[in-house]
Amino acid sequence: MPLWELVIMVAGLMALNALAIDIMLPAMSDISAHYNLQRENDQQLVIFAYVAGFGFPQLVFGPISDRYGRKGLLAICLIGYAVAGIACLMTSSFWVLLLTRFIQGVFASGVRVIASSIIRDLMAGRAMARVMSLVMTVFMVVPILAPTIGAGVMLIAPWQWTFGVLVIAALGMLIWTQIRLPETLPPENRQPLNLRQTAKSYGQV
Repeated sequence: MPLWELVIMVAGLMALNALAIDIMLPAMSDISAHYNLQRENDQQLVIFAYVAGFGFPQLVFGPISDRYGRKGLLAICLIGYAVAGIACLMTSSFWVLLLTRFIQGVFASGVRVIASSIIRDLMAGRAMARVMSLVMTVFMVVPILAPTIGAGVMLIAPWQWTFGVLVIAALGMLIWTQIRLPETLPPENRQPLNLRQTAKSYGQV
């Protein structure tokens, strides 16, 4: 895989997180009206639920991917992200929407951790720093464009289809990574999955 493709692929994986937060910002008032929310700003819980799911599971997905490899777990996380997006698109209950957003955040955390781990598997030192800086440069475009994309979707479709964009993006990344991305953590470099090894890794961090 050429370097430019790796950079765009990893940036795309990381961008799924920013996209899931920012694409629905133009839809906040529509969400409040659709679910007839009584308290002002309750619609912001849609973002809070996602971020709550995104945080802690990163500490779990890291050791799991160190034990079983990157590519298979990445596929599971992308599928989970897409399925949660479909559930968000279809639900008629605000509280179910919050639950599915939380689940989507959990799977997004796995994608985020694995994306960084792929770079770490392939390079170190200055090379890793250079590639990560390129990845972040590409990644930073997404939070800028995502609200505009969301507003554009709402011009031609109901606000629920902001979640549909997330589904399409996740499935696109799934196909791309499964076709083009090799397994970057060979079996001989994998770590045992136990509390002692995990605590040692956290200590190194």
